[in-house]
Amino acid sequence: MERIEEIFNQNPGPIKGFDAVLQYDVLGEETGTYPHYFKDGKLTIKKGIETAPTCTMQLSYDNFNKFLLGKQSGTVALLTGRVRVLGNLSTAMRIETILRRYNIREPF
Repeated sequence: MERIEEIFNQNPGPIKGFDAVLQYDVLGEETGTYPHYFKDGKLTIKKGIETAPTCTMQLSYDNFNKFLLGKQSGTVALLTGRVRVLGNLSTAMRIETILRRYNIREPF
C-alpha cells in the first residue's frame, strides 16, 4: 500500500479536488481493511476500519490488483459480483477514472 500512496503523491494532479474516504475491504492474500483518505491533492492510506467512509469496496486481493493496474473494469466487476460497493457509488466510479490517469503498470 505504501507504493500506491507514493505514486499518487508524486503526481497529485489527478486527485486534486477529490476529497473522499474510499475504504477497501480486501480478501485473500493480503486480507485487511484499507481506508484511502483523499484530501487536498494528497492520498494517505491506513490499515483498519474507518467509521464513516464515503464508500466501501469489498473485493479479493486479485481483483484489487487488477483494478489498480487497469486490467479490470470497475463497472464489469460490479455487474459480475467481483466487487461490492457500499455507500456512494459515484465515488467508486470516479476512482476508476482517476486510476486510468495514473496508468499504473507495476505489480503490488
